[in-house]
Amino acid sequence: MAVVDKYKGDDILITIGLTDSSDNSINIDNLAELYIFIVFTKTDTTAVKFSKAGSGAFTALSKVSSTSYTAGWLSGNTKDSNIGSYHIEVNVAETDEDYESSLKNTLIAEDIINLKGSTAKSASSG
Repeated sequence: MAVVDKYKGDDILITIGLTDSSDNSINIDNLAELYIFIVFTKTDTTAVKFSKAGSGAFTALSKVSSTSYTAGWLSGNTKDSNIGSYHIEVNVAETDEDYESSLKNTLIAEDIINLKGSTAKSASSG
């Protein structure tokens, strides 16, 4: 993913697609779970978190296809978020009896968003 400029008050949809070491698409439906964190890089604090199942404090990801899901970081949250750089942290949890709790966890992190201020959003409703 390339870093994109977004603005406070934007509805930001982040498409999640995973590939293996051979660059083949991974079937997300077959994963035990998929956790997504959008993190404010400067303070390493979580702005919003998602999971495939959407349980507990995690918002559910929206399924597009078996290999593509979206995370919706909506304007109600982005309008109050800090201006600056955000990165995504992904925890891919796969069932594997050889690992602790029978889950193999693969972690991925990447810079994705530069959040900027917005005069239009602060002056409008919503």
